[in-house]
Amino acid sequence: MTNKSVLGIGINISKKEKSIIQTNLKLEDITLDTASIKDLKIKVKNSITEIEIKDKDLFSYDYIWIQSGWNTTHMAYLLDLYLTQKNIPHNKTNTSITKLSDILILASNNINVPNTYFQNGLKINHTNLTEIESTCKLPCIYKTSLGSLGSNVYLIDKAKDIIQTIMEKRKFNRYIFQEYIPNDFDYRIVVANGIPTSRCKRTRISDEYRNNAALGAKETFINPKEIPFQTLDIAIRSAKALNLNWAGVDVVTDKETGIDYILEVNRRPGLTEESTEIIAAYSYIKGLVGR
Repeated sequence: MTNKSVLGIGINISKKEKSIIQTNLKLEDITLDTASIKDLKIKVKNSITEIEIKDKDLFSYDYIWIQSGWNTTHMAYLLDLYLTQKNIPHNKTNTSITKLSDILILASNNINVPNTYFQNGLKINHTNLTEIESTCKLPCIYKTSLGSLGSNVYLIDKAKDIIQTIMEKRKFNRYIFQEYIPNDFDYRIVVANGIPTSRCKRTRISDEYRNNAALGAKETFINPKEIPFQTLDIAIRSAKALNLNWAGVDVVTDKETGIDYILEVNRRPGLTEESTEIIAAYSYIKGLVGR
């Protein structure tokens, strides 16, 4: 009988306990290996995703067995997305939507996202620094997975500032690094039932790198003819990839290359008074009730 190998991720047992399981379950023809979900590392470069777990080759196992507690469900879902994409047999866990899961889904649908580096933990060493710099380049953006309205987002110019930034913001626990896309403005495009019903150009006034209205950026609601077709198209495709009938899609255009990138897809986009966002909401609700 051919020996099979299983990697258990998130199974918090010692080597002795693993040996006992191997013996008691009479797994003579199955090798059980284990890994900690804390060692998970994610890199998205040029919209290609790579997930690593310390000292483990995910492609060398016949099956990946994922277990997760409530506080690691989001990590298990990221693994599920990646393993599904790579056709690696595994068990499916709960769905947990985060900024990271959106990035992975968009990248798998050939939608441009900024190069991204994520490590599930606070420990950082020279290898991590090298990987962050090679993946995201400098300057890069540091953000937490729970920030909104431009909060908990920082621009890092030098590699030596990476560790300092993490230590200062460690209460947020998990960190995401992303490539900084040079720009003077970005777009918030509200997509309702597959149609870009509101188009807003956001231009920063006082902030160095964030175009959020909550931070004082100027909002200009514009005609769709004033926005390039490819910009509207990437917003529509992003909402579709995430199965969203109502979404505020943030699109930034690299002012050096002209390439569009998705910064974020919001499930609860803010509605600015006396704007086309209100009209968009009306059209969306009207579509729901079939009138």
